[in-house]
Amino acid sequence: MRGLLKKPLLLGFLIGLILLVLCIFVPIPMYDGIFYYDRELVHFQVESKVALSYYFGFGLDKTLSNGVLPTRFELKPIGYALFVLIHVGLPALVGIRFKMSNARNAYSESSSAKTEEIENTSND
Repeated sequence: MRGLLKKPLLLGFLIGLILLVLCIFVPIPMYDGIFYYDRELVHFQVESKVALSYYFGFGLDKTLSNGVLPTRFELKPIGYALFVLIHVGLPALVGIRFKMSNARNAYSESSSAKTEEIENTSND
């Protein structure tokens, strides 16, 4: 685990992958979208939250409206933006955070080593 924290790019990629797999297999409706329903001569649309798992058929039965499954659904532009923020932005933010933390720790270690070296040379 300690080695993974030293590689922030790998850590960010892993977190992004875990989030993506979780959203694919667990129906978590969090993206804004539109459901289109067709029943005989009646066509209507409903704006609601769309889960990524609906695209793969998991949990689609929760979107029933009057016993009718949606014929199709799509994300709104804000839904696409939210997708990018969650699945690209959040892992990137975690990676940047750990990269900065590692750089700060390396700087403090080198700074303290230089301070000790200066103190040792002045004592001699």
